[in-house]
Amino acid sequence: MLNASNNAKTRLSENIGTSDTTITVDDAGVFPSTPFLITVNNSRNNMEIMKVTSKNGNSMTVERAKENTSAHSHDAGAIVENNFTAGTYQALVAEIQALKQQAGIAEMGENENGSYIRYENGVQICWNKSDNITSADRSSGALFWGDESFTFPKKFSETPSVSPISHRDNGVQWSGLAEADEDGCRIYIFQAVEDDDYGGYLGYQAIGRWK
Repeated sequence: MLNASNNAKTRLSENIGTSDTTITVDDAGVFPSTPFLITVNNSRNNMEIMKVTSKNGNSMTVERAKENTSAHSHDAGAIVENNFTAGTYQALVAEIQALKQQAGIAEMGENENGSYIRYENGVQICWNKSDNITSADRSSGALFWGDESFTFPKKFSETPSVSPISHRDNGVQWSGLAEADEDGCRIYIFQAVEDDDYGGYLGYQAIGRWK
């Protein structure tokens, strides 16, 4: 990982040749902790990118000619800057990709059908709940019931395992799975009294595979 600082700029204190691997600058304290990249521009407009691997006071050990630039001689007074180079960008991208691989997440997000996470190993989790109270206005013996259908925010490659969830602010309510396939599910709501004005919600959590 390469480090960076805002507006880090100084000048060479001494001339350097094409093979020198130690350079001295007026103020190395403006730069971040190693490693980091510097761009050196001399009066002859010969720009060179170097990688600084260590600092000792104002003396810095460098690797020359980075990012397809060439090693040049540079005069004392040449500008030395910690710029945002293509290499810095690529290092940042590589770090993000490494963190993503550690977490194992391939994709995550939400849409009008709910939220989802897709993992690199092929596992997918989807979840959602209804913002409106599902009506339990049909009776079966002493029970009252209703149902609601949900479309998954991302399609599964096969029928997932679905766990219904429900909550009633006041009163007794429970839920069950009516049916499910790769695209969505239908959830039952059951309660011991006919539909009322109690608040609550009905939803699901689904776990399966997306590849």
